[in-house]
Amino acid sequence: MPSELTVAIEEAYRVFGAYRLGRDLVVCHCRCCMTEETERQLVNTPLRSIPADLLAEYTNSAHDYDDGQVARELRYFLPRYFELIAARDYPDHIGLDICLRRLGQADHRNKWPRAEVESIDRFFDAFLSDSLTRLDLEVWPAGYRLAFNIRSVVTLVVTAGGDIDRLLHNWVGAEDPAAAIHMAALREYVIEERDKTYLHSACLESHEEAAKTVGEWLLQPNLTARIEAAFFAVGDPRLQVILSNGMRTA
Repeated sequence: MPSELTVAIEEAYRVFGAYRLGRDLVVCHCRCCMTEETERQLVNTPLRSIPADLLAEYTNSAHDYDDGQVARELRYFLPRYFELIAARDYPDHIGLDICLRRLGQADHRNKWPRAEVESIDRFFDAFLSDSLTRLDLEVWPAGYRLAFNIRSVVTLVVTAGGDIDRLLHNWVGAEDPAAAIHMAALREYVIEERDKTYLHSACLESHEEAAKTVGEWLLQPNLTARIEAAFFAVGDPRLQVILSNGMRTA
């Protein structure tokens, strides 16, 4: 794990370290959600030892939110969420995109102490930086694509109530050609309509302003220039195709 991510995670364990669980969690016990035995396992497992599939039960069974017990439970689990996300072992049965959606319900930027908000921001900073280095390829019927879709990081931050402007600012400052390759790949999901331009994602349907912000940002001429420069900087023709496709969608 990159050192920046390790530092951000350890900081989160320190910042959120005072929170504790009670004997019971605020979760749903219907037949589709968490069993009482699973709840006992989650409460009794040391925080740093909670596996992703067990924490995913909390992700998918904790439906309601309040600023009391629920907020304390979420803050207790949050460092472990960060650690598992960084390890690419996502604590959600449907993947990365909305596994921190409960954080989005918390309105943490306005309600939580500054140290906690800054710790969350620093994790997102480090996670973006690490994600932009992921250039592994996989074969699709239409050719090669990046195996990791950076759209998941964008939707994660948005649905967690993170600072999308900060994320895009950090992306602008990231090193090419990797940053530009991910810009080009993400342009595939930009929709241009007569009255708006936006990043398409089912996870962002209730976050129209953020989707619009990202979509308009991606089609800026200066990013097109970066993508074009990256095309000539990489020697892998598979990556060049991704960059070329990104220029055509601008």
